Amino acid sequence: MDAPLNPSPPPSEPSSLTDRLTNVIAAPTELFEEIKNKPAQTGNWLVPLVLVCLAGILYAVMAMSQPGVLRGIEDSRDKAMQKQVAAGKITQAQADKAGEVTTRFLTPTVLKIFGAGGAVCASVSGLFLFATMIWLLLKICTAARLGYMKAVEVCGLAPVIDIPQKIIRTWLVTWKENMLVTVSPTLFVASPDMHTKRDIFLTMIDPIDFWWLAVLSLGVSKVASISYRTAAFITFGVWYGFRITAALLTPSQ
Repeated sequence: MDAPLNPSPPPSEPSSLTDRLTNVIAAPTELFEEIKNKPAQTGNWLVPLVLVCLAGILYAVMAMSQPGVLRGIEDSRDKAMQKQVAAGKITQAQADKAGEVTTRFLTPTVLKIFGAGGAVCASVSGLFLFATMIWLLLKICTAARLGYMKAVEVCGLAPVIDIPQKIIRTWLVTWKENMLVTVSPTLFVASPDMHTKRDIFLTMIDPIDFWWLAVLSLGVSKVASISYRTAAFITFGVWYGFRITAALLTPSQ
C-alpha cells in the first residue's frame, strides 16, 4: 500500500499593510520575498510617502521655530547681500532696503509654510527620481527586467526608516538649533554651516542613511533577482551621487 502523500501546506495569507511597514525594520528579507512576485500595490509606496511627508512637515515647522535657525538664515542672507555690495552689483542702501523687505515678508510663519511645502515636494520628487534612476540602471547594467512601478514600490517601502530618522533630526534641531546637525560627525562641530562643503560632506556619514540604503539594496536584490553587491552598488551609487553633486554645486559664502 502506498504511503499517503503529505498534504502541501496551505498558502500563507498575504500580510497586512501595517505588517509590511513594520517588517521594513523588523524583517526586511521576509517582506521583499513576499512582494517579489506580486503586482505592485499603490499602498506600499503611497502610505510610507504620506508618513515621510508628515515627518518632514514636523521637522520643518520645528526647525523654523528655533531662534538659532532663524538667525542663521538671516546671517546667510546678509552675507549674500554684502557679497553683492563688495562686488559692486548693488549699493549698501539697496542692500539695506532689500534686507528690510525680506525681513518683513519672510516671517517665521511664512518660512514654516515654505519649509513644509519644500519637505513635501522633496519627498515626492525624490521618491520618483530615485526610483527612475534605479530602474534605468537595472535595465542598462543588469539582465533584470523590473517594472517601473515595482521599482517605485521598493523605493517607497525602504524610506519607512526615514520616519524615525526625521524624528531624531527634529529633536536634534531643537537641541542644537542648527539644521545641518544630524546623526553624523556634525554633532561634534560647533556650528555646522550649510555653505561649508566640509560640513555638508560630514552629514553624509550618517549610520541611519547607511541602514535604509542597505535595506533598499536588499529589496532591489530580492525583487530584481540580482546579487546584493550589484544592488548595493546601484542604490548607494545613486544616492551618494546625488548628494555629492549637490554638495559640490553649493555656493560658498
